[in-house]
Amino acid sequence: MAMPVRLAEVARHAGVSAATASRVLSGRGYVSAVSRDRVRAAALALEYVPHPAARALSRARTATVALLVHHAQYPAGSEGTFPSRVVHGVTRGLRAEGHDLLYVVVDDEAVERLDRLAATRRGRSDGVLVLGPAFPPDSIRILVGSGRPVVLIDNRLDEPALSAVMADNEPAVEALTAHLLDDHGYRRVACIAGPPHWPSTAERVAGYSAAIARFGLERRVIHAASTTARDGERAAARLLAEPGDPPEAIVAVNDALAIGALHRLRTPAGRPAIVGFDDIAWARVTDPPLTTVAVDGELMGMRAAHLILERIGAPDQAPPAVVRVAAEPRIRASCGCSQVMEEFL
Repeated sequence: MAMPVRLAEVARHAGVSAATASRVLSGRGYVSAVSRDRVRAAALALEYVPHPAARALSRARTATVALLVHHAQYPAGSEGTFPSRVVHGVTRGLRAEGHDLLYVVVDDEAVERLDRLAATRRGRSDGVLVLGPAFPPDSIRILVGSGRPVVLIDNRLDEPALSAVMADNEPAVEALTAHLLDDHGYRRVACIAGPPHWPSTAERVAGYSAAIARFGLERRVIHAASTTARDGERAAARLLAEPGDPPEAIVAVNDALAIGALHRLRTPAGRPAIVGFDDIAWARVTDPPLTTVAVDGELMGMRAAHLILERIGAPDQAPPAVVRVAAEPRIRASCGCSQVMEEFL
């Protein structure tokens, strides 16, 4: 009696990886049309028949979605922060469709092997949400290549098959920087940013740069290793230590950096104007209250939940998409305004 044909033989015959062959034959995960046709032709030629138990396992649903959160960027339980609002939105979106959320904090040792986490394995979750830009792109690509439905939040990769939810970063920061230049007349305006390869950082720096360029002014950008309040303190100290005149205003790419800079420059005399991004709960109670950009983190979470459920339910029919959520400046006092304006147009 002939031995049954194995999946590895189908993959070898088609000239693709075993993971690609598995995605084609299970109907889950993105595969190019060329590879899909080659795998199906190989399976037909070799008379491949999936093992019933393996087929049943591959189709099993858990009604659970894993949400991966990098420990350094988004610690759990941070009341009023951007990530806590995102998590709340994801939870609401999933529960409305009968799914549960599996919240996973990923440490530095596990960040390179997202596809091997227990929570991301088939049978533990139906899909994976990855929150924030601190995860290595190659690790995300390997996770996608394993055939798992994946959606990014506050991050994106230049991958045609990968969906993401992002704030509308660049125009909001450009408008806020223009407020500093137009309405206050500042001319030495610096920017405190996270790592330049983080998409959210790059987009916000681009908004700052566009406004600066319109006035023909010099860009001054300090990139920090992360975007915590401590990074903001250190970046502000670096700005003050640079030769030449100190900045009149600082654009920080998130509120944590802005609050750190406020703390470092807490002496009111000569303190530059400081603005942020996210509109976390602490932004309203800083001294002075922080001018910032508000983004609806809960809406971002709900949009991400919708996208991942689409990918889980119909992976071949759900086209990848990058969804943008509106972001709007909130004018308070840290920019130099004498009165609070909750909306700025």
